[in-house]
Amino acid sequence: MDAIIEATVRVLLARGYEGTTTIAVAERAGVSVGSLYQYFPNKESLVAALAERHASALVACVDDALAAADPSDPEAAVRAFLRAGLDPHRISPALHRILNEQVPRIGPLAGVMETSRKLAALLERHLAAHRARLAVSDVRVAAFVVETVLEALAHRAVFERPELIGTAQLEAEATTLVFAYLFGPQAPQGTSGQTSGGRALGRSR
Repeated sequence: MDAIIEATVRVLLARGYEGTTTIAVAERAGVSVGSLYQYFPNKESLVAALAERHASALVACVDDALAAADPSDPEAAVRAFLRAGLDPHRISPALHRILNEQVPRIGPLAGVMETSRKLAALLERHLAAHRARLAVSDVRVAAFVVETVLEALAHRAVFERPELIGTAQLEAEATTLVFAYLFGPQAPQGTSGQTSGGRALGRSR
C-alpha cells in the first residue's frame, strides 16, 4: 500500500488529477492493476487515501508541536501552531496545489475537509488555558479565525507566491498578524521576537 500511495504522488505530480489513472499508478508502483484494486477500487479512493495520509500527518505534526511548546507561554503555542501548519506546505507545494486546486471534494474525499476543524480544536484547547491574556473573548471563534488565516495564507502562497512558502518571511508576517489579533497591540511580555514597541513579530527560530 505504501508503494501504491507513493506512486500516486508521482503520477499526480507528473499528470495532474485529470491525467491520473489507476493503470498509470499500478505501472509506477510495479504492481498489477488487479493487485491495486484489492486495496483501492478507483482513482478517487487512491487520491482520498493520499489526502487522508497528508491530513493526518499535518494534524499529528501540529499536535506534537503544541505539546512541545511551553504551556505557560501562549505566544509559544501560537508560534508552534503557525510553524507546524506551514511546514508541510514547504515539503511539496506542488502536491498541495494539486490536492487543493484540482481534486474534487466529493465522495471519499469529502472527509479530508475535517482537517481544519481538528486543527482549530487543537489550538482552542491551548488558547483556553490563557483566556485572561487574550484580547478576544470567544476562544472557539478565535481558534477558527487563526486556523482560517493560516490555511488561506498557506494555500495562496502555494498557488500564487511559491517562492514565499520556503522562507521565514511568510511565517514572520503571519505571526505578526495573528499576535495582534489574539493579544492586542501589546503582546504578552517575557518572550522573544518583539519589537521595541512590544509587538511580537515571532522572528526568533
